[in-house]
Amino acid sequence: MQAKVIIRYLVWCSAIWFAIPSIGAQAQEKNKNVVVVKSEPPGAMLYFEGENSFVGVTPLKLRPNLKGVYKITATKYGYEKSRMEYFFKGSEKGTMRLRLSPKTRFKAGIRSLVFPGWGQFYSERKKSGVVLSLIQAGVGIFTLVSHLEYDKSLNDYEDALEDYENEKRADLKFEKYDVAKDKYEKAEDAFRKRETWLYITGGLWLYNFLDSIIFFPSYDREIFDKTIPGISANFHDGSVALTLKVPF
Repeated sequence: MQAKVIIRYLVWCSAIWFAIPSIGAQAQEKNKNVVVVKSEPPGAMLYFEGENSFVGVTPLKLRPNLKGVYKITATKYGYEKSRMEYFFKGSEKGTMRLRLSPKTRFKAGIRSLVFPGWGQFYSERKKSGVVLSLIQAGVGIFTLVSHLEYDKSLNDYEDALEDYENEKRADLKFEKYDVAKDKYEKAEDAFRKRETWLYITGGLWLYNFLDSIIFFPSYDREIFDKTIPGISANFHDGSVALTLKVPF
């Protein structure tokens, strides 16, 4: 009786021994065309747009044998958005790496110099960006209007001066002198008004630049990475499984 039990035990152990490599080979065969997307830094949100659109957080394991052209967008708080287009042949495997560039004060300042408010939008201070952009646009309109008024006043003065210089009759020359003098004073007022708006425009432009640098967010990335919840999506047998990770 004991001999039969021992024989059965040996047969059972032998079956398991030979089955383990087979199971491992099947698992390896099943996952041989799996791509894992990793980012530097990790924890980036990925958006895949293609035949099957989905989202996930790095590191993200894509479904096996993914095929087709996909537009991939990677975003992370405190880093610049990264976009790329990739054609999956279905035979890819291994690791796909993405590197995100951190946002900096210098880049924000340069953007504000190009267009006021852009640096604030870049650093995710959208309300400040909207307010400053609208104010700059309004000031720019007043500056343009004042320039056009000055240009018109200057032309009027030059025409009046020409009439005065060309007048031969003494009685009319005094009259046209008064007209030219009046046009000159209006041109002077328009010039001062235009200069004032130019100074306001330049000062506001400088303020935009300094604001984008001085009030640039600190982006405490370490604390943020530890507290933000993560959502990932994975495909399995034609269905999508969503995973929510909430750190404590």
